Amino acid sequence: MTVVDDHMAGYDEPQRSALAGTVAAIRATLPGAVEVISYGMPTFKLGGESGVAVVGLDGFTRHNSVFPYSGAVLTQFAEQLASFGQTKGAIHFAIDRPFPAPLLRRILKARIAEINATYPKKSGEMRAFYDNGFLKMSGKVKNGEMHGSWEWFRRDGSIMRAGSFAAGAQTGEWTTYDRAGEPRTVTRF
Repeated sequence: MTVVDDHMAGYDEPQRSALAGTVAAIRATLPGAVEVISYGMPTFKLGGESGVAVVGLDGFTRHNSVFPYSGAVLTQFAEQLASFGQTKGAIHFAIDRPFPAPLLRRILKARIAEINATYPKKSGEMRAFYDNGFLKMSGKVKNGEMHGSWEWFRRDGSIMRAGSFAAGAQTGEWTTYDRAGEPRTVTRF
């Protein structure tokens, strides 16, 4: 049982089932996300427990809510969300029915695209995530060029390749991994 499941266990029916159905849709869409309790509510993050929040949810007295951690995503889906109650950062849904899974999937994919667009950071950190929540690649950028250690991952989260750059040029030892994470080939630059 996860921390999210523990949190959901505290609700009475039918609210518990509505929240559990919404959690199931999130888990199916984002198998690469980590489940945590953040701001007192179940939250799904990319890149580990200290990573970036994609979506949160919780139950309240008269409704349940999904929190996409993005006002821009709420604006992007304004037409599809017109029949839902909303606040600045939350979408309210019925206490006795899960949030519609097809709409939730579209919102989560848009949220990941939004997160990917925030890179590279001022620090040079560069990351990108697949739309299923798994890390696609990670490294650093310096003066607009790849620099330092980099890693690429497959859609299932397994490591695919790792190596280093110096001012945009491959350098040192580069390793390509098989799906089990075992080194397959090593190339020197």
